[in-house]
Order: sequence, then structure tokens, then C-alpha cells
Amino acid sequence: MSFNFDGKVAIVTGAGGGLGFAYAKYLAEHGCNVIVNDLGGGTFGVDGKPTSKVANDAAAKINALGKGKAIADAHSVSDYATAEKMVATAIKNWGRIDIIINNAGIASTSVFPNVDKDEVEMHLGVHVMGAINTMRAAWPHMVKQKYGRIINTASDSVLGFSPQVTYPSMKSALIGLTRNVGLLGKEHNINVNVLLPAAFTRLSALLPDSEFRDHLEKDFQPDRLAPVVSYLCHEKCDITREIFSVGGGKFARVMMVETPAVDVGMTIESVEPAIKQMMDEDITKAFRVESTFDDLKNLGFSEEEYQLFYDLTATQEKLDDIDAIKIDTVDNVWDITVKSPVGDQFSRLVLKTSGGAIKGHVLNDEHGSQQVLSGVVTSGDTMTWKCKLSKPVPMTLSYSAQVDKDQNLQGSVVGTIMGKSVMDCAVIGKSVQGEKAENAKAESAKAAETDGQKKGFFAKIFG
Repeated sequence: MSFNFDGKVAIVTGAGGGLGFAYAKYLAEHGCNVIVNDLGGGTFGVDGKPTSKVANDAAAKINALGKGKAIADAHSVSDYATAEKMVATAIKNWGRIDIIINNAGIASTSVFPNVDKDEVEMHLGVHVMGAINTMRAAWPHMVKQKYGRIINTASDSVLGFSPQVTYPSMKSALIGLTRNVGLLGKEHNINVNVLLPAAFTRLSALLPDSEFRDHLEKDFQPDRLAPVVSYLCHEKCDITREIFSVGGGKFARVMMVETPAVDVGMTIESVEPAIKQMMDEDITKAFRVESTFDDLKNLGFSEEEYQLFYDLTATQEKLDDIDAIKIDTVDNVWDITVKSPVGDQFSRLVLKTSGGAIKGHVLNDEHGSQQVLSGVVTSGDTMTWKCKLSKPVPMTLSYSAQVDKDQNLQGSVVGTIMGKSVMDCAVIGKSVQGEKAENAKAESAKAAETDGQKKGFFAKIFG
């Protein structure tokens, strides 16, 4: 079976040399067009002056192959604005972005406890925010094209590399990032995986002469990892949210496992025999932990109790545009569904124009009645309004919606806490008629009688 990347477009960060260059070169040799990103620092990534020469030279070598095209980029991945520029370059030149390989990294020699805030933030900016920035910038394009492949580069140092702590701690974060973003990408055919690479690089070249170093240099060259990475980036690969250790012509699947939970009482004395049983547990009885649900189920939750949180991907689909009609007045009731990150939230929406404004309520059994505030029609076909939510947390909900000729409603709601956006969800609604609509209007009218009568602290926030 032949694998090629004709027509595909990749961004490989930290691609001026070593692993990143090996990945970019291999992809280009198989037809992929590549953005070759490298800030051009020194061996540690922070010990040299940034220069575009590193990325330019790498791109020139790839272009000399005469296969996939390469464009150099010397921006820092720690800046979201420059990550957007990288993606924009790919879109401008090739019309799409299919692959992100987050390989850029830095290193340091500080050992615990001689670690300060500046060092932690430096590693956080490159390793964690660098991956988040490129994924954020590429995500809308991948969702739109229903395709994407992302590789985040962690490290086997996450398994234990004392006395280093900053580097492996930030690399550990990429595992959690990947497994959660991978959930969101499943329905969009966006696969996200983690790599723990073992290779002879500029850093390992600094090791003192030894059999270990000789073995590393001989058998663990960066190009030996490229086939595995490229397979994980190929359209025929449907694997996602996995961790792979790769190097020396071999690779292995790394899994999280959990022993069966044991009972523990309300005394500290009950812990000792329980933990002894756990630590002596036959490892063959351990089971793979695929998600948070697996862990909670092991602790006694049923699938029914956890169903709201089990499949986060069910709530993330972007909605197609509707054929919106012009809105002059409103006097409608809808059953609305908010596609929230913790599951579908159902409410009944009552809206009516009064004196040029839109008034009404969002009626919800769990959260109570929410008064519609600042409701208006904008641009002739869009309704906007706000509600103040008091539970489960104080939050302002800002809605925007349109309706079609059948009075189906579609839009979005943005939730903010203390002025900071915490969620942005799709909203859909179906028109309610007859007795159900009249009952909802009556409930809204009753709620209007008590609006503004809240007392005390919450009145200052929600009144």
C-alpha cells in the first residue's frame, strides 16, 4: 500500500533541524507542502539570538528535493498572533491546513529546587502555549474541512527524569491537552496524538562520551522516527488520543492503567491494608483508562450518573447557517437546546416585543426563570438579549439568534463570569404552539411580576 500526502499541507514547528526537520523533509518527500517553523535559537532554544536563517536554510533544503514545497517561518510559537500568521500563510499559499506537528521546544539545566517562576513560564510558553496556539489557529479550518491531524511532542522524561522538573512537567501537560482536545476533534475527523521521541539531537550530542551516547548516535537518528510520525498524520490513520514512544526503529503504545478500586473506611487505620492490597495487586488485573469516566466508574459511578460528561464531543458541532427571515416583531415560544461542554441543556424560551424592546424569560427547571434583558433586533434579522444566571455559578449569558420561515431558531450563547468569557455554545430551538406555548407565556408573565424583587447580595448582581 502506497502512502502519500499529495495536496496536503503541514506546519512543523521547531523544524530547522533534528526531529522537526526530519518530519518536514519526510512529509515533503511524500508530496506534502510544509511550513517550516523555527525561531533559530541556540542548542537549548533560548541560548542564541533568534534568526530566520535556520528556517530559511531548512526550507531551501526541502525545496531542493523538488517534491513538496516548503515555506520558511521564523516566528515564536509562544505568541498566538504569530501562530495565526503561520496558519494564514498556509491558507494563502495552499488553501488549507491539514497537519500540525508541535515539535518546537526548549531546554534548561536547572534542577529542583533551583527553579524559579521565569523558567517555568518560559517552558510553559513554548511547550504548552505553543501547542495550544497552533491548534487554536488551525482548528476552525480543520473543523470546516472535516479533517486534521495533530501531533504534540511530549517526552519520556514525564515518566521520571530526576532532578529535572520544569521540562517534564510542561511535557506532561501536553498529554492531558491531547487527550481532551482529541475528544473534541473526534466528530470532525481531527486526530490528536502524543509522541515521546527518543533521538540523537543537538542536546544529546552534548552528552559525555559513553556506550550510551554511541548507541544513541548510531541507532537513534531523527529520521528513524519520521515514518511513524508521518503515518499518524496520514488520512488512512484513524488513531486518536494515544501516546506513542518512538525511537531507534521501534515504537510502542504507552497506556494509562488503573487497578481495581478497593474499599476504604473512615479511619486512617483502614487505609494501610487497602493500600498494601493495591500496591501488591497483580498488574494483569489492571485495566486501561480511556477517559475520566473510566476512573469514576472504577470509584463507583454508574454510566447513567455520568452520562452528561461521558462524551464531550456530542456538544461541539458547529451549526450550518440558516435562511434567516426579517424580524419586525416577536411573540413566540421555543424549546431551545444549548450545546454546552457538559451536555445538552434544555429550556423553554418566551420572547415578545414591547415598546421596541424584546422581553421575556428563559424557563429552566434546574436554574429557574431568567429574565430577558437588553433584548433588541439588530441587522433586521438577528435577535440579541442577555440573561443573568445565579446557579450553578453567577454568570451572564449573551444570546444571539435568527429564525427561519418555519420559526426554527438558531444562534449562539456566550457565558461570561466577571467579564471573562468562559463558554461559547451553539443554540437551536423549535417553535412551540398551542397549550404548551400558552402555559409558557403564563409562566413568563408570572415571573415578570417578581422580577426586580430580589434582595441582598444577589440583587446587586442579578437585579
